[in-house]
Amino acid sequence: MTPMRVVKGRVVGNTVVLDEPLPEGTEVGVVVGDDAEATNWNLSDREWLLLREAQASLRRGESVTDEELDAELAAIA
Repeated sequence: MTPMRVVKGRVVGNTVVLDEPLPEGTEVGVVVGDDAEATNWNLSDREWLLLREAQASLRRGESVTDEELDAELAAIA
């Protein structure tokens, strides 16, 4: 599975301008929410940092399966 990466950007002159470079030819998808409550990507700088840290953790293999998570949650419930 190809790792997903979240990159922040903005539209300038009907072109998406990213806050960090991506390799040439990178295929991207753009998510735009008409309803701010349904799709709120207006994250604070801290929230973006936490999201990137979580992605890095996943790339390092620091994750648990659904079953492991369920067991951990059941143990504290």
